[in-house]
Amino acid sequence: MTNAAPTSGGHSADVPFLFYSPGACSLASHIALEETGRPYRAVETLLSKNQHQTPEYLAINPRGRVPALAVDGKVITENTAILTWIATAFPEAELLPEDLIERMRCIAQMAWFSNTPHIFQRAKFRPYRFVEREDVYDDIRAKAVSSYWECMQEIDALIGGNRWMMGDAYTVVDPYALVFYGWGTSNGLPMRDLASYSRHKEQMMERPAVRAVIERENNPHFR
Repeated sequence: MTNAAPTSGGHSADVPFLFYSPGACSLASHIALEETGRPYRAVETLLSKNQHQTPEYLAINPRGRVPALAVDGKVITENTAILTWIATAFPEAELLPEDLIERMRCIAQMAWFSNTPHIFQRAKFRPYRFVEREDVYDDIRAKAVSSYWECMQEIDALIGGNRWMMGDAYTVVDPYALVFYGWGTSNGLPMRDLASYSRHKEQMMERPAVRAVIERENNPHFR
């Protein structure tokens, strides 16, 4: 989805503005921008204080979600689209494969992240988005947690002996994968039992861009 980006508040046409919230999936796009080494502005938009529901933010993203990326007078939403834009706009960072099929495999993996484990995470904390009957909320939460754990095991198997999520090369898929590891830990899941995924997480934490963003956000899932 694209919308006209606000022209007030010092937004520059050539410097991307990322709207993020600590602990949210926007961590992925935040890390990817940092990895490029190019100038950008990170704008904290606290979900905990409903800043994503203010008229000012809804003018940027009417769906009231993060991340959102304002660039060149327009707005890109959804991690999959933002991460793909970052990798495409800054090819020197080598955040997506040049091979077209391998690039599409990366995009497919990111789409799965957003439409499967992310949905289970949402169901755990917002069961009212799925049903109206409060008496089944606990059942939905329990099923969401077990299904989320199945997804974590699947990610662990997908990494396997690979150096990174999609193979030998680091891509924008890797910071997106880190989001779900952090959520799993915060949800009390035994993430350390997942050897490949835990190795991936430790490798991520060694990257300067990852450490810089987590420190900047004071990210609650990686303290």
